[in-house]
Amino acid sequence: MAYFQHQDVKFHYEEMGQGEAIIALHGFSLNSSYWMQTGVAKALSKNYRVIALDMRAHGKTRVEGNDKGYHVDTMVNDIDALADHLAIKKFHLLAHSTGGMVAVRYAINQSYLQAQKNHHQPHEKRLLSLIVSNSSSATKFMNSNFLTDDIAMEMLAQSIENLGWRQIVEGLKFLPNPLFTGISRSKNSNALFDKLYELMRGGDHKDLALFVRRFYNDPDPQKEGMATINIPSLIISGELDSMFIQSSQLMANTIPNAKYSLCENAGHMLAIESPDWLVNQVEDFLNDAQSQNVA
Repeated sequence: MAYFQHQDVKFHYEEMGQGEAIIALHGFSLNSSYWMQTGVAKALSKNYRVIALDMRAHGKTRVEGNDKGYHVDTMVNDIDALADHLAIKKFHLLAHSTGGMVAVRYAINQSYLQAQKNHHQPHEKRLLSLIVSNSSSATKFMNSNFLTDDIAMEMLAQSIENLGWRQIVEGLKFLPNPLFTGISRSKNSNALFDKLYELMRGGDHKDLALFVRRFYNDPDPQKEGMATINIPSLIISGELDSMFIQSSQLMANTIPNAKYSLCENAGHMLAIESPDWLVNQVEDFLNDAQSQNVA
């Protein structure tokens, strides 16, 4: 169990393996265990150093003071803070869902730095590749059928505040929202929901509710910025992820030369639903990305 202090935040992270670094970001209400306890990090650690961060409001990371920094631009800087702490000059970025929203903005910022005439920026050319799973380039969900207005987001925040994790997961078994369609349709659905509970249950309800109210507010898909991303990029989606399949396709079509991979018969939580498939996609992509970076 590892921590580091950055300004008013005590960040928690987990790591395993050696080699080129992969910084991994999780989705909402999850934490570093999304990568570390699903077999994904263990498989990748055979050839890479995998560092999974608990983002602000999530897992064991704690923020002091009233300004929690639950905003995508602040959380972009947290990635560099982690890399600086570990003295990592270059890394791949692997991110799921909400973490993917942060990762895309980080990649855009890196591209802008490289385009500047002053080539003495401290974090210039730091990102080796971008891997985004089941996510969006906007922080306000693009799907018009679910969680798009302030009322719906407030309902989500209140449910997080007022219900226990077991209640939430049991409710999802009975009436799964679009993010959990893949799990609910799986042959071993109950086991996967139990796994989901184990990954979620450490989250602080108050912090996560506040995160919902402050983070998911930017509908801009960042098309102009994504068009400047000039590193190897992989966009991954699940066939049953109706929340994010359109936004994933938009990213794949906008980021130059991005590769797009679709997992059939799976939904939003690919590290839980199809970890072996996910690992294969990431490993194949990184092998190609290493060849491009060497060239």
